Amino acid sequence: MGHRLSVRVSPLVRTSEEATALVLEFTRAADDAAMVDVQQHWNSDSRMPVNPYMTDSVNSSVRLLDPDQGRVWITTLDSLQYLILAPGESDTVYIPFGPVDIDQVTAFIPQTGFVPLGVIDRDTATTIGIDLAAMDKTLGKLSTDSGRSAPVRIESFTEALDDSTNTRTTDQNVTVTLSSDVTFDSDSANLSDKADGQLQTVAGQLAQHPDGGNLDIVGHTDDVADNAHNQTLSENRAGTVKDRLGQLAALTKWQITTTGKGETEPAINDTTDEARAANRRVAITITPTSGTTTQPGTPNSATPSAPPTSDTGLPDAQGPVGTGPDGVTLNGPDTRGGGQITVTLDHVTRNGGLLLGQLTVTTGPGGTGNPFLSAWLTDSSVLLANSRGETGGIEAIGASSGLTLLADGQRVYPADYLPPDIDRHRPLTEQTLTSALKEGATTTVCVVWPDTGQDTVTLDHPGHKNNLSYVF
Repeated sequence: MGHRLSVRVSPLVRTSEEATALVLEFTRAADDAAMVDVQQHWNSDSRMPVNPYMTDSVNSSVRLLDPDQGRVWITTLDSLQYLILAPGESDTVYIPFGPVDIDQVTAFIPQTGFVPLGVIDRDTATTIGIDLAAMDKTLGKLSTDSGRSAPVRIESFTEALDDSTNTRTTDQNVTVTLSSDVTFDSDSANLSDKADGQLQTVAGQLAQHPDGGNLDIVGHTDDVADNAHNQTLSENRAGTVKDRLGQLAALTKWQITTTGKGETEPAINDTTDEARAANRRVAITITPTSGTTTQPGTPNSATPSAPPTSDTGLPDAQGPVGTGPDGVTLNGPDTRGGGQITVTLDHVTRNGGLLLGQLTVTTGPGGTGNPFLSAWLTDSSVLLANSRGETGGIEAIGASSGLTLLADGQRVYPADYLPPDIDRHRPLTEQTLTSALKEGATTTVCVVWPDTGQDTVTLDHPGHKNNLSYVF
């Protein structure tokens, strides 16, 4: 967050059959700026807290990636720990993980980068200078949770650029959600003239799985009108989607169910116009017999129901536009205290089924203004929720989850995953960019996206509520 540290990262050490550990050594630069000179609300001028765990007693920002199989390990640590470093000072931390069954992983080190690591045994660790006695002593004092030791699947979430569909992909199924405002005439089960654009997306998904499987179609409505009316409407809409899909795709090998939920399972539990629009939907879950054939986390193409608004195939930009290495400079609105940041992204690195990006963010006059740095980078489409609309968690306010890629008519959100002990997805991004920075601060922001299959990418930050939009 505007300070200069070096980070030495060890190979991942198999400390036992049930556990591994990562050793990180942090050194703060001897001439690093004082906290008071970098962060707006800091009243100290010397020692600086470093939180390599970035945990809220559930998850860690230091994560281990298996890009080839689409998996992520989170730390088993369940307590909060900090280092306190003065300029020129060093210290070491040990981060516990569960067992790892491969010989190489990629470590996501927050605000630092992605580090490919070998996985070694204890005997090898001693030959490269790791102090096993210090490691065992420190790890023995930490509180850990074995329930978080297994890896979890990396997933993806995409939306059509006109918000007509969104797609969630896991290793087991694909769920395409259709906006009923696009699919149907108002308060009707009659298909609109835009519906085929959505349903062709579903047909394309089905075509990827010729052996068939289960196909579940569920209709939902908002809470306007009475319960009986909404229940009937949701059932009729699910049936209409099934009938039209039967004309667009071969369904003979699919076991199909149609269900109406009426207003009983809202996507967003609110009565605003925005929430009600999100609740009017049809969710289609495709569960192939042999699982999804795509690399876990890799999005499938989506077709927006309306054509793009420019010759580039992209919507018209609502903010600054630039090239990745040169970046874009964005001025904050006066309502948020102004401020200015410049964002650059020289390249992304393809690794297995993932794209790894390291952005550089530098503050200009006014720094970040009143908000945290995350206010410039997060997804603010739903207040205090992640990109899927799941509420709660530090990632709803502190993550760089609004940095999306545009590809094939869709907005590709950062890859995410569902930890074993919470009910909301965590993005594979920075999660705690919750400092307000003064002018001249520079930091690294790391983001993982599903591989879009492109040779070049277009990164876009939609403004939504905070009106901070840019594209390059």
